Amino acid sequence: MNAISGTPKRQKSGLRDLFAQWKAGASSMLEPMKERLVEIPSRLVGIHDLIKEQRDDIRQLGEMLALINEQILSPGRLSPNSNLDAPTMKLLQELINVAADAEELLETLRSPSKRLKQLDEPEELANLDRRLSSLMLQLSLRYGVGNGVRVEGIGVRVEEIDVRVGEIGVRIAVLEREAAGSLAGQVPEDLLLAEIPAAPVVFHGRDNLVKSIVELLCRSETCRIPLLGPGGIGKTSVAATVINDRRVKAKYGQRILFVSCEGLVTAEGILNALAASLHAPPGSDVRSAVLACLSSPGCILLILDNLETAWDSPDKTSVEQLLRKLTELSSLSLLVTMRGAIRPAGVDWAATCADPITPLSLDAARQLWTSIARHHDENLDRLLNRLDGLPLAITLMAHQGQLVSPTDLLEAYDSERTALVETDGGGRLTSLDVSIRLSINCHTMSQNPNAAQLLSVLCLLPEGVTISDLPKILPTVMGIRKSALALIAVALAINVNGRLRALAPIRHFVMEHLPPGSVPLAELRAHYMLLAHEAEKLGTDQSIKAITSLSADFGNINSVLRHCWKDASDRTDVEALCIATDWLSTFSHLTLFGDCLPLLEDAKKALESMGKHRAVAAYTLAIGNWLSRTQYMPALELLRDAKAKFETIGNRLGAAQCMKSIGDTLRMLDRYDDALSNLEQAKAEFESIGDRLGAAYCMESVGDTLYMLHRNDDALSTLEQAKAEFETIGDRLRAAGCLQSIGNTLRMLHRYDDALSNLERAKAEFESIGDRLGAAECILSMGETLRMLHRYDDALSNMEQAKTEFETLGTRLGAAQCMERIGDTLYMVDRYDDALSNLEQAKAEFETIGDRLGAAGCMRSIGSTLRMLDRYDDALSNLEQAKAEFETIGDRLGAAGCMQSIGNTLRMLHRYDDALSNLERAKAESETIRDRPGAARCMQSIGLTLSMLHRYDDALSNLEQAKAEFETIGDRLGAARCMQSIGDTLRMLHRDDDVLSNLEQAKAEFMAVGDRRGVAQCMRSIGKTLRRLRRYDAALPMLEQAKAEFDTIGDRVGTAECGMLLGYLAIAQGDSERAEVLLKQSLAMYDEMGILRRAKQCRRKLAQLRSGQSSSSR
Repeated sequence: MNAISGTPKRQKSGLRDLFAQWKAGASSMLEPMKERLVEIPSRLVGIHDLIKEQRDDIRQLGEMLALINEQILSPGRLSPNSNLDAPTMKLLQELINVAADAEELLETLRSPSKRLKQLDEPEELANLDRRLSSLMLQLSLRYGVGNGVRVEGIGVRVEEIDVRVGEIGVRIAVLEREAAGSLAGQVPEDLLLAEIPAAPVVFHGRDNLVKSIVELLCRSETCRIPLLGPGGIGKTSVAATVINDRRVKAKYGQRILFVSCEGLVTAEGILNALAASLHAPPGSDVRSAVLACLSSPGCILLILDNLETAWDSPDKTSVEQLLRKLTELSSLSLLVTMRGAIRPAGVDWAATCADPITPLSLDAARQLWTSIARHHDENLDRLLNRLDGLPLAITLMAHQGQLVSPTDLLEAYDSERTALVETDGGGRLTSLDVSIRLSINCHTMSQNPNAAQLLSVLCLLPEGVTISDLPKILPTVMGIRKSALALIAVALAINVNGRLRALAPIRHFVMEHLPPGSVPLAELRAHYMLLAHEAEKLGTDQSIKAITSLSADFGNINSVLRHCWKDASDRTDVEALCIATDWLSTFSHLTLFGDCLPLLEDAKKALESMGKHRAVAAYTLAIGNWLSRTQYMPALELLRDAKAKFETIGNRLGAAQCMKSIGDTLRMLDRYDDALSNLEQAKAEFESIGDRLGAAYCMESVGDTLYMLHRNDDALSTLEQAKAEFETIGDRLRAAGCLQSIGNTLRMLHRYDDALSNLERAKAEFESIGDRLGAAECILSMGETLRMLHRYDDALSNMEQAKTEFETLGTRLGAAQCMERIGDTLYMVDRYDDALSNLEQAKAEFETIGDRLGAAGCMRSIGSTLRMLDRYDDALSNLEQAKAEFETIGDRLGAAGCMQSIGNTLRMLHRYDDALSNLERAKAESETIRDRPGAARCMQSIGLTLSMLHRYDDALSNLEQAKAEFETIGDRLGAARCMQSIGDTLRMLHRDDDVLSNLEQAKAEFMAVGDRRGVAQCMRSIGKTLRRLRRYDAALPMLEQAKAEFDTIGDRVGTAECGMLLGYLAIAQGDSERAEVLLKQSLAMYDEMGILRRAKQCRRKLAQLRSGQSSSSR
């Protein structure tokens, strides 16, 4: 059962031929080290003379030497004339050293007497084999041995591993442009781990169990069903039969979700698998996204297969908490399969299925046997009794029964059991163990000596492997397709849609009793470590292909890498292993697919045992960065620990990277001052050690933090510096990101034309480098900027375009944000019904993908829209709900904004005291969280409310304070609005000259900042004041200009009000006919917009006009 044991003579000849061919290609000027390398194979081939001894340790060493000679000496491989770089020369030097050890051992073994003595202690051979295996893996990664692909830059000096591994934490830390989950939409929907299994063809003895489960699932109420029992009892087969039942399919249809939990060892891993199978891009967190998807209307059946992998792990508590959350969903029924007899706590499991599945009855066991083997003899029942009613054990033996009688199998079974007892000392030996061993040693397997080798490799691959890929993965295993067919024939493996995989109970047994040999294991590791490098293509035009490949084999890559780390104590290829781990975690970070946290923790533990302190610190940083996506406090603890580790070993670069990550995490916790402190320190440290890129990243984060503090001028300056630095370094992607942030900051400073210019440039740059997501974000930001310029049609066009692009990219979060912005824009043009429709859709989408913050923002906008429709009670209800949601998720800024909106709504209901109470609280909260613009807006609203209470002096005091605050923080638009409100308040005091002065100043300021709506509102107020002063000739053109401006910018409410005021003015001037036309036009607009209060005023004035009782005063 090995690659070379059957043909030692042919192999020996081939090696010598290869060696001769290779040496013939060498130049006469070889360096001494290369000369010695040429000599090595001729000395090593002598070991083949010893393989006839049939010792496994010698045979394995022979296999490795055969692989080395084949892959290095054969044409097209590494040439002695190659211009080898220093890292490769070091690897070859190490190969020479190992060869020298082998040569010395060879001389020792040539004497039969010495050989007998030496072979009593095979540790030296085993160590030699491990060293050769490690070197070959590194050479395979550098030159594509066995795969024909070279991976640039992997083979660095071993003594530099600690330094290079220290860079790993940075890769994830700086993925701010490609935020967590930004590529989730590209994960294919037909995932292997979520593929619903077909009903088993052969299935006996479970009819009553299946019937009871189907009845439970088809009731009106939901249920929670555990399928428990030992490995091989048929739990997954029962689940597959149930979900393929016609009644279950009729009820649940396409809403049956099957997730294999093999390889998932945390609750987060299960959540990520669910998110991927639901194809839900991330919202604020994956848990919320998944729960929201599973909460959607309609019955859902969720099956978690092999849940014991995650439940019986250190994350057991989190897994049980997740199960409890799932059981709270009113429309979801849950079915889990678990090895063992204990049910997870905290769930009300169905009583009819609470106990473990029982073994098959003898009658059912006979039926199962007959369905497969087709014949039997008088000893069948005795054999079946040995198998304990385990369906998998019976299935394995029945496949042997196609060729061997039950009597012969019974004898073989007893013999194999005795051998196992002697080997393993009894222990927990089961009928399944014996059946697996018997199947491995059966005639079919013996006719295919490499089948057992393939099986041992297959047991490291929980996802299975495409049969057509086997020759590429294991190039030295001869007849591998035939071996695969042999495994299928004896039921040690199954073929599922072209993928060969072994069932979990078989995998566990084989890994314990028949672990993979060094050569196939080295090839397997090389293949899957190279496959992890597909993540390099993310963000390129090959991104979707890479994601498809990695998502299909994620479980396999993860399993192989974890196996490598657990066996890494004496390995010399640690850096290659670190890089593969880095790429896989990068893929998982960007797609939110799979769970790499256990892998990172395994790596950290292994590196700790090796004493690689810098690498341990780097992986602590990487784990902290991983947790910082959702678990901010645990992340902070790990990031601070990583910083301390780096400082202890004097690694300033690593410590600076930690400070950067700590600052970013603090920003997510709204601790902006602490965030700035860490980011500034990190930036200074990066600059001190000459790391311009690190300093540039810090500058960008500082700019983003200043933006959150509304220190927009400082933010702008910092972002400009960061952009210039990225351009100098040549990082176009980050420079484009800064350009985008600069555009958004300029919008906050009301420099709209400059904002548009920067966003256009950022969009062009993103398009140039192929970042469609970045370009779509720019289009949306441009739409928001155009809205501020009251170019509403252009704004809506950009938002719709961005929405289409986000949908094309599969980014549901971006599409939902577009719908929200579209709703806000429609609100600005008084299309309140359309605004409500878009905001409701956006809210529903945010809820579906689990973005509670986005949904809360929509509720707040819905409340504001309902207020404009005079639906004050509905408005208050939505605003209260939004406030409660903001408070629940810890967004104090959002909650304060809702309090202000509630206060403004209460003012419209003339509940002035309640309005003031809410506005004062909102102001206090805004001041506490240092939201100066929010506090200024509250002061302005308080002033307006006091004005309604005729407390004009207090009103003016608040409005003046608000104006001063807006001027201090550079918000010219806010200051202009306060001047406008001051003018309106002064009008109530009949200080007409001051009124006109303030309104003219406000109008000029609105014109300066490009706020056409503000200009029109001031003209309207000036016109109202002039009309009250009976300066009709001056009032008329002012109101007509205001009406025209409102009409131009699409403000129908403003247009309607100006028409109504012009109607009043016409009455005052004695022009009743014109007055009636204007009032009817305004009435029609108010009716169409659903603004009932204003419509009532128009009707009343028209009625007075017709009765001749109209008065010009108002």
